[in-house]
Amino acid sequence: MTAPVGPGKLAPVTSPRKTSPLRVALALALALAALAAPACVSKPTMQLDHAEITGIRIAFPPSLGILMTVVVNVYNPNSYDVAVRAVRGQVVLAGRYMLPVDFRADGDGVWLPSDRTTPVRVPIHMPVDLGLQLVRESFSSPVIPYRFSGRADVTATRTFRLEADDYSVDDHGVVARHQIEAALGVMR
Repeated sequence: MTAPVGPGKLAPVTSPRKTSPLRVALALALALAALAAPACVSKPTMQLDHAEITGIRIAFPPSLGILMTVVVNVYNPNSYDVAVRAVRGQVVLAGRYMLPVDFRADGDGVWLPSDRTTPVRVPIHMPVDLGLQLVRESFSSPVIPYRFSGRADVTATRTFRLEADDYSVDDHGVVARHQIEAALGVMR
């Protein structure tokens, strides 16, 4: 194709480069791979660290309880941050007293830096009558055994907000009997 340049002269005009379907498909495949790479969430590992009695809880409707906090160490093996949005499950104290766990993190969750272990604190409400029962039954022992089993809901990356659920933990530990006694002593 030519276009007039001056009186009687024509200059060549280059046409836009034609894009082949193969090039379009390759560019699309690369773009999808870049977006899908963060979707491959490596499973964070969760391990029980310890439990502690952190105080008392007064709630409405009127109820009084002991606040037990289970600390779970979560290792994020990914090259990007992930967030724990919720933890659900149960704690079984002394092999027979089950307490439900339903922790929902504030905001976007507890963000865990990449390639690090971060402690996640999961609060559990223990009724006062159960605390008294545990202290009576464990009179000859300084600790009360418990089992924490549950699942965590995780969001991968702050940018794409990819959600994955059911990362599990099932572990045993002990809580010091004197911590429960101290919490009960505060309530007298």
